[in-house]
Amino acid sequence: PVLNTTWLEGAIERNRMGEIIIDAKCETNVKGVFAAGDCTTVPYKQIIIAAGEGAKASLSSFDYLIRTKTA
Repeated sequence: PVLNTTWLEGAIERNRMGEIIIDAKCETNVKGVFAAGDCTTVPYKQIIIAAGEGAKASLSSFDYLIRTKTA
């Protein structure tokens, strides 16, 4: 499969296959930017996995927002 992540070049870290590199909380190398689904480095590309990762990314982004102080 061909991923449509080329538009992220120079902004978000990707691997040689074009997958967005995420940590256990679905966060990318850019603080406050989260990713989920088949375009990430999650090893299993299945609908149920993508849905779970989406839920995890959503909760992680919510946690990030409530814990981040604004100017």
